[in-house]
Amino acid sequence: MADKKKTLTALSQALKLEQEGREFYLKAADETLDGRGKAMFLSLADDERMHAEMIQRQLHAIEGDGLYVLLPDLSVPAIDLDARLFPPAQQDVEKKVGVNPSEIDALHVALENEIKSYDLYRAAAKEATDAAGKQMYQWLASAEMTHFNLLMSVYESLVAGGGWA
Repeated sequence: MADKKKTLTALSQALKLEQEGREFYLKAADETLDGRGKAMFLSLADDERMHAEMIQRQLHAIEGDGLYVLLPDLSVPAIDLDARLFPPAQQDVEKKVGVNPSEIDALHVALENEIKSYDLYRAAAKEATDAAGKQMYQWLASAEMTHFNLLMSVYESLVAGGGWA
């Protein structure tokens, strides 16, 4: 492994983002009135828990023998590691009416959090020289992109007056 300290720092940052993301989604689920919204946030919280467990396993492996552990049965979709994600403009949402503002705020924060995680994972995937590390980071980047797309779909539905998608 080229730089164990750099790898441990990236994994620690990733673990922190996933843990914070889980806490945020649990809080958002608790504060969301709509049942579909609550279920979505709980599902995202569970995804973040699984991501954190995966990262924790890799942290232990790197701390031990300095190598990533290949993750079996992990299908990694091809993604463009140079593509960026963009959140919607908050001021555009504030012009809309009929939606619980705290739910829209939660979605906006969630979108920004997914972008942070995605950016961290895509950068780490681009820098990874270890095949197992690259695989994990690409998979995590893809998962965060999926979360972003789900949140954006719900966000757009809410601001258009269509309710929780």
